[in-house]
This record gives sequence, C-alpha cells and structure tokens, in this order.
Amino acid sequence: MRKIFIIFFCCFTTICSAQFNMQNNTPVKKRVRSYRPTNNSQQAGIFDSARFYYLRAWDAYKVQDFGAARYYWERGANCNTNTPARYSSAFRLGLIHQNGEGVGVNYEIAFYYYNLAYAKGQKVGNNEATKTIAAYYENGLSTMPNYYTALEWYQKAKIQGNQYCNEDIARLKTKIKEYEKD
Repeated sequence: MRKIFIIFFCCFTTICSAQFNMQNNTPVKKRVRSYRPTNNSQQAGIFDSARFYYLRAWDAYKVQDFGAARYYWERGANCNTNTPARYSSAFRLGLIHQNGEGVGVNYEIAFYYYNLAYAKGQKVGNNEATKTIAAYYENGLSTMPNYYTALEWYQKAKIQGNQYCNEDIARLKTKIKEYEKD
C-alpha cells in the first residue's frame, strides 16, 4: 500500500508542477500564437487578412478538409482588400464548386466566384479565372454558348497576363470563321 501511495504522490506532483509554477503557485500560461493583428500592424498595412484566410484554406485543402477550406476561402474572398489573395480565394471557391469537392457540382456558383476573381480586369485579378470564364462561354456551362464573348474573355485573360491563351484564341477564331461561313 505504501508503494502505491508513493507512486501516486510522485505522479500527482509531476502533473501539478507541469501546470503550476511551483515558486508562486500560479498557473503556467501556454504560449499561443496569435493570428490577430495588432493595431500597429493594421496601421502599417502589414496584415493582409485575405492572404491569411487563403493560406489557412490551403492548409485545410491539403488534408482534404474541404469544409474548412471552403470556409476560409469564403472569408478571404469577402475581405475588403484589393489584393491578389482575395481574388485567388474566389478562384479556388469557383474550382471547389465546379469540381464538387465537399459540395455538389454547381456551375452557376462557380461562375459567380470566377467573375468575382476576375476583379474587373485589374492586374490583381486572377487571370486563370478570366480564362475559365471564357471556357464557360465557349462550352455553354451556366451560360449560352457564345464564341464571340468567349473570344473577348480569352483576350481579357491574355491582357491580364495569362500566357496560355494563344491557342484558345486561335481555336476560337477558326470556329468563328467556320460559323460565319455556314
């Protein structure tokens, strides 16, 4: 019985010493990393909430937690900043809805988020989203097929900086020529 008491006492003191500072009997505070910006960093423009949400979503997406990824990308897409992370978050939301990852396939919602990611042609907008909008018009996903509008969107994507639109533009020009012949 005495051995059991000694073992119990040793375990109990070890647990208590880990949770309390034995010098003044106060609880030991664990160091927790805070993701909230301080007022100084907000005023200096250091903290970008859209980028924070975008990165948190990527962490969740890598482990296939699509619900958390969608939550953080929605938060990032709805930030009031004009940063590439905001528009990249909107593009990723479009991909999630287009591919049905964690949600049902919904081309209308995907199309909405691609338009949000386009950012009215600004350089901070996502040029992959612009190209995807063109593909939606070309193939008639959530819109009526329209080669002329698709060509305009491919050209917008090229202006925005997408290097992979040249083949698409050439393909659509030949489709338009064939369509006009008939």
